[in-house]
Amino acid sequence: MEGRSTTTSAAESPEIQYHPPNPPNPPNQIFILSGQSNMAGRGGVVKDHHHNRWVWDKIVPSECAPDSSILRLRADLRWEEAREPLHADIDTGKVCGVGPGMAFANAVRKRSDSDSDVIGLVPCAVGGTAIKEWERGSRLYEAMVKRAEESRRHGGEIKAMLWYQGESDVSDIHDAESYGSNMSRLIKNLRHDLNLPSLPIIQVAIASGGGYIDKVREAQLGLKLSNVVCVDAKGLQLKPDNLHLTTEAQVQLGLSLAQAYLSNFC
Repeated sequence: MEGRSTTTSAAESPEIQYHPPNPPNPPNQIFILSGQSNMAGRGGVVKDHHHNRWVWDKIVPSECAPDSSILRLRADLRWEEAREPLHADIDTGKVCGVGPGMAFANAVRKRSDSDSDVIGLVPCAVGGTAIKEWERGSRLYEAMVKRAEESRRHGGEIKAMLWYQGESDVSDIHDAESYGSNMSRLIKNLRHDLNLPSLPIIQVAIASGGGYIDKVREAQLGLKLSNVVCVDAKGLQLKPDNLHLTTEAQVQLGLSLAQAYLSNFC
């Protein structure tokens, strides 16, 4: 399981430097990206044995290319043109790479009926986090709600939350067996706190983690709430750590998430 680190800020990392552009037009279609490391993205993160550190290889597939009509909400709550790694200043305890967010956004944008549509991504995922760390009142949950509220301050509409989490809940039988009830409560709380009672949720059924993974997957695939759909990550290629998706798998997942959104909620 991926642990959490005390690394301070991605802005201090030599790998990522931000050069904010002029303030863009605010997005009108907003998507929350939340969960743990496979949502934050570890695609292309490799070990630099010479310097004994993890680095991102900076390889960006065409499906994840930046687009002026796709923005992301930075850690300081300002919009900028979205580009990989989306979670670099959010999941600061680890090196971030390619996740599913950009492939998802590009696929949704291509299906848009209007040239004026602007997609806004709100990264919130943090690696190594269990679902109990996302309970209402927790630091992670409250930060997610704050970022979501800020994202629509200029009139944009939150269209869905994409959720990929659960690997940190497979080791303990109690955590695995209570996953379904915890996830249901999280969804209900988020919808209430954002005043979006029908907010679409697209969750991912985890593909790795060992332990009681089958119980967690059963809860994810069997969750019976309105406007909740599940995309199964089982079968997608894993990195050698047998925990995180490869860059190619993240692209496939992003496209599957987009298809789930477009088929069920558009």
